[in-house]
Amino acid sequence: MDLPDWLSSTLASDGSGGTGALPFWIRALSPEATVIGPALTVTVGVDDNTPMREVPSRVTDPGTVLVVAGASESRTAVLGDLVAAELLRAGVVAVVTDGLIRDSRAVAALGLPVWARGTTPVASRKDGAGHVGGGVVVGGVPVADGDVVVVDADGVVVWPAGSISSYLQRADDKRRADEARAAQ
Repeated sequence: MDLPDWLSSTLASDGSGGTGALPFWIRALSPEATVIGPALTVTVGVDDNTPMREVPSRVTDPGTVLVVAGASESRTAVLGDLVAAELLRAGVVAVVTDGLIRDSRAVAALGLPVWARGTTPVASRKDGAGHVGGGVVVGGVPVADGDVVVVDADGVVVWPAGSISSYLQRADDKRRADEARAAQ
C-alpha cells in the first residue's frame, strides 16, 4: 500500500465525504502519531480479550493497523504492555479499539500508538470469546480486513478497500484547493 505522506484523518474524512470517521470517543492516546495502514480486524467479547493471543500469527502485512471491536461495554483492557510488545514484533504499527487499554505508559514507551475509549488497570478474562479477521463494526463504522485506516491526533477514518482510489483523488483535490486558498 503506497499512500502519500500528506494524508491526514481530516483529508481522509474530506475524501470520503465524512463517512468512515469513527466517533470522537475513540480518541488518540498517542496524539503525536500519524499512521496509515491496512486493517486487520479482531472481535473480542465483553471483558474477554482471548483473540488477542492469536493476532501475531495472523499479521501478514507489515504496517498493519489492528482494529479491535466488541469492547465498547467492557470495563477491562483489550491489551496491555505484554500484548503490545507481541503486536509490534508481528508488524502491527497501531491499534484502534472501541475498548480500553492498560499499562498505557509502557505501551506508549514501546512505541505502539493507540486510539481507544480510554484506560483501565483491570485485566481481561480469557474465556475464548471472539475471533481474528473478517469484518467488524467499531463505533458504528464497518471495517474489513484490508481497508485503509488513517489515524492521527484528530481521529480515525476508515476507507473501504474498494474506494481507496476515488477517496484518495477527492482528498488530493481538497488538499490542493486548501493550498490554493492559503496562498491567496
